[in-house]
This record gives sequence, C-alpha cells and structure tokens, in this order.
Amino acid sequence: MASDASDPAGSSESLLLAIARDLGFKRPPLTLPKECLTEFVLPKGRATCGLVWKHGLGDDEEGWADMLEDNFRVPAACGSCKFVLPRAPRQPSSCNGGDVTTSWFDIADLPISRKSSAPYGCSLEEALSSCGRVHAAIDKLIAEGIPSERIMVGGFSQGGSMAMLSTLTYPKRLGGILVFSGICFFGDLLNKLAQAPHCKELQVFWGHGTRDEVLAADLQDEGVEALQAAGIKVTAKKYAVDHGPTERELKDALAFYVEHLKS
Repeated sequence: MASDASDPAGSSESLLLAIARDLGFKRPPLTLPKECLTEFVLPKGRATCGLVWKHGLGDDEEGWADMLEDNFRVPAACGSCKFVLPRAPRQPSSCNGGDVTTSWFDIADLPISRKSSAPYGCSLEEALSSCGRVHAAIDKLIAEGIPSERIMVGGFSQGGSMAMLSTLTYPKRLGGILVFSGICFFGDLLNKLAQAPHCKELQVFWGHGTRDEVLAADLQDEGVEALQAAGIKVTAKKYAVDHGPTERELKDALAFYVEHLKS
C-alpha cells in the first residue's frame, strides 16, 4: 500500500485503489463536485485549522452546517477554522427497502448492536469508495494552506464511521477524529491500517447516546476496544440521549479539538 506522499490528491487515491485491489473491490474513489459540499470559515479570516464533517444516512450537510456554526466556535487563539462538509452520494439503501438516498455505504438492516454479526451488513467497498470524497475535502484544505496536522475529520452515525475509515486511509498525518454515534465495522482492516506511520499517535473522540436504538451504545464499547487494541488512543463519552447529538457532546468534542490541535 505504498504511495507518493508528494502529491496529496494522487497519493490518497492511489492508497485507496491499492486497498480496494487487495480486497478484490472495483469501485473507484468518489470525487467531490462543487455542488456536493458546504464550506465556511469561522471566525472570518484566513483559515489556519480545519474540520471535515460528514452527515448520516439519508441526511445532508445543511443542518450540520448550522449546528456547527452555532456550537463549534473555535477560540480565537486557535485562529480561524475552515469547515468543509461533503455530501454523501445518492444510492440504494438496503435498510430503507432499497430506496435511493444519501448514503456513504450500504447497510443491510437497522438497528445494529454488538450482538449483530460483524461487519454488521455494512459495505466496506462502498465506504472505501466514499473515502475518495472525504479525501478530496481534506486535499482542498491542504491546498488552501492548512497543515494536515491541523485538520480533524468528524461525523455522525454513518459519517462517524467514515471519519475513522477516511482518516486511517489518508496518507498524511491528520489532527484527530471526532465520532458521534458511529460504528467501527472494518475491524479486520483496522489493525493493518493503524500500523501506517501517519496513524501513529492518532487520537479519537467518540461520543454515543446510552439510549441509542439505531446504533446501540455497546457498539461504542466494541469500537473503542478495537481502536485501542490497534494502538489508537480514544476519549470515549456517553450521553443520556437517543441517536443524535447533544449540546454537551458538541462542547466536549470542541474541547478535544482545541486540546489536540497541532500548533
């Protein structure tokens, strides 16, 4: 899985293609059309740090843009933050009866808990293809002058899963991962990915609702165990909510972002 780190866009695509080839997958990495993202800078000015955020199944980025703008205000000491929120492709969703909707990867059925059989009916092939869109968002921030170590990747539900997978498959060191109510369904691949030099000292914030009836809270326990076994440090927090974010979770994630942002 070697890649040319001198070209961020080319090397990330090459890495994804190499992983897909090793697994026998044929889907190419997705691109990021201009109409499939929302971006803004807070506070206004030249951005010196960044956050790439992904929405969940059947959703889009607009509501999350409003939520982050209201609740994820990076302190002035960290400089201005560029937010890039890519939108998932529209494709058939098995857990929604085959309806076409925004989906980073197919899920056979919901709800899912630790008792479900891994990889929980999640399509790794589609997820790896979708990583191309996330990587393009990261490349965009780097091209605008933001060091990769000052970029974090986060998301909710499916988007949280994509935050983990896209960061682990990106060929440069990133600042960290923010996971809200996600699932680590790629355990067989996790250990191999985590051994890459750019993944050393990688840290994750993972928040999850104790009353989550879509992706059960015990999936967080299992995912944290897998990440830690692979050598990745995790800050795990639970909240007395259903499948959704809370103001407290956003504050905790912001504190993690500020603390672990590389100067």
